[in-house]
Amino acid sequence: MHTPYKKHRSPSTFGWALLLLAVATAVFLRVYNLANWPPGLYRDEAFNGLDALHVLDGEPTVFFTANNGREPLYIMLTALSVALFGRTVLAVRLVAAVAGSLTTLLVYRLGLSWFGWRVGLLAAWLWAITLWPVHLSRLGLRTILLPAVLALAFWLGTEAYRRNQPRWWLAAGAAYGLGFYTYLAIRFTPLLLLVLGAFLLWRGQRARLRRGVGWFVLGTAVTLLPLAIFYLQNPDLLLGRTDQVSILNPAINHGDFWGTLWRHTWQSLGLFFWRGDTILRHNPVGRPLFDWLMAVPFVLGVIWCLRHWRRPAAAAVLLWTTIMLGVTILAEDAPHFLRAVGILPAAIFVPALGLAWLWRWPRLPQAVRGGLVAMLILGSLLLSVRDYVNYSQQPDTALLFEAAAAELAEQLNKEMAGTAVYLDRWFWDETTQKGWPSIPFLADLDDVIFYRPENGLPPAAPGQPISLYAWPFGDLEFVPRLLADAEMVVVRNGRLARGDLEPEPYPLYVRYVSGAVLDSAQPINFDNAFLLQSWAIILLDAQTLQVDLIWQKTTDDLPNQIAFLHLLNNEGLLTQADAPPGGIYWFPHWWQQGQVVHEQRNLTLPEPFDPAIHTIRVGLYDPATLDRLPVIRDNGTVLGDGWQLAP
Repeated sequence: MHTPYKKHRSPSTFGWALLLLAVATAVFLRVYNLANWPPGLYRDEAFNGLDALHVLDGEPTVFFTANNGREPLYIMLTALSVALFGRTVLAVRLVAAVAGSLTTLLVYRLGLSWFGWRVGLLAAWLWAITLWPVHLSRLGLRTILLPAVLALAFWLGTEAYRRNQPRWWLAAGAAYGLGFYTYLAIRFTPLLLLVLGAFLLWRGQRARLRRGVGWFVLGTAVTLLPLAIFYLQNPDLLLGRTDQVSILNPAINHGDFWGTLWRHTWQSLGLFFWRGDTILRHNPVGRPLFDWLMAVPFVLGVIWCLRHWRRPAAAAVLLWTTIMLGVTILAEDAPHFLRAVGILPAAIFVPALGLAWLWRWPRLPQAVRGGLVAMLILGSLLLSVRDYVNYSQQPDTALLFEAAAAELAEQLNKEMAGTAVYLDRWFWDETTQKGWPSIPFLADLDDVIFYRPENGLPPAAPGQPISLYAWPFGDLEFVPRLLADAEMVVVRNGRLARGDLEPEPYPLYVRYVSGAVLDSAQPINFDNAFLLQSWAIILLDAQTLQVDLIWQKTTDDLPNQIAFLHLLNNEGLLTQADAPPGGIYWFPHWWQQGQVVHEQRNLTLPEPFDPAIHTIRVGLYDPATLDRLPVIRDNGTVLGDGWQLAP
């Protein structure tokens, strides 16, 4: 912070090219497939989208009280994005991607100001490729704004400290005040500024600080005033969320505050290389901030800062990282990669300093030094890409980002005009704000008929198509009555979902659709009890098959049956999907004589599907006796106890 400008000369043309490449890399890693990686739209992201809609409806505020309360800056920016790109996943996440990309330049400017262009350039690259900031830049959450605002405020503060001009101090204060509109971890920064100020006073900078601190405080106060007034009027919202997660809460420390504090301290220190956040939404489980390629540069950077701790810049990095780590130490689930975001971008400078030392190491030729640094950065980039691609494609990631709710919203948007669309209020209740908020944000629900089974459903108009979205674990006995006049009922299980505290995934919804019966060339007759009107087999991927089955019941005088669906190879049964005809959500007592139901099942194979060696068979059996129904011709000739669907 005290280094003269002459030591911060600009990089060469090649250096500027490297910086431009770092920015381009940051943009690519943050924007590529942004709407789908990670899959779904988690409820915290969706609430930001809903509040953005309120802003667009003329309801801005300095604090949004829903969903445990949130600062407004991200939501205001999201409102602009939604106005431009509509009610989409991309619109909610694009603000984070842009903020994370622009922070690359802010990190460079701060690094240039503190340590020179070489460290600034390396820090920009590390910000661009490190998985934690990349991931935060791909979530529609306000956390990513905090590193950006802190980098801006500290850079402006450094310039103000050097130039000692009121306008720079005012700008730095305004930027710092803006940070209080980003994320609640900013509340730890007054302690950081006090300690850093005490350090500068100890270093004999009283006169310089005295001339500027007043202007800095004025800039902060003016910016912070609207939010401060809100908190004065609503003091319960100031510390409400903090009290819920603090280790001072007996529900969190379980009566052992000091033991919890000690444990959280070590766990938080381990986030740099040993073990990071284990919450899958925040991080590939357990992945630390820096990969193993950055271990040596990080250690070298720590050593450099400790050896030069009297330099304000080195002291600032150490103090910033240490104090802001307290946010996650003093809260549950340490290390928590959202609450700990305040250590960024300071922590990024540590390995950047180590890389810069390697770049200047006199015992190696210049080309070797540069090549070594380039290889470490490239290797770290490849590790981040590998880990994030794998992370985004994990089934658990889709579950925790509530991809099933996003799929339901997408299906609602595809409903044909004129269809009577019914949606259980279990999925979203506007009055209580309970359910899956991604549904009302992503879907247009103006023409949707909301219902609760216990309150009854209004009937559709005669001949009107029906599409019903039901909670599969509620009362479903109204379904056959609502669809009594349908020629055919199509039953579709929704995508799997699982809450944070739920052990097993389950279909989020069941969709029942009225449809017309299609002509069947030659239905398969199961003992004059059921007809298999038609079927279709779709290869979803190398080891997953989707099988559509259309059943018609032709008698009322038959006990409940189970329809088996078997996939076999030369050695026998490989996998199966057994359920009543019509599926597990078309109950046997719902069947009426002559009724047609179209169901869908998936077969997951232990090996890639090969029609040359794999066969698929279907049949019916009595679950009490295991006796199978024969397949017969029209003349009564028995063809077997099942039917081969493929090959």
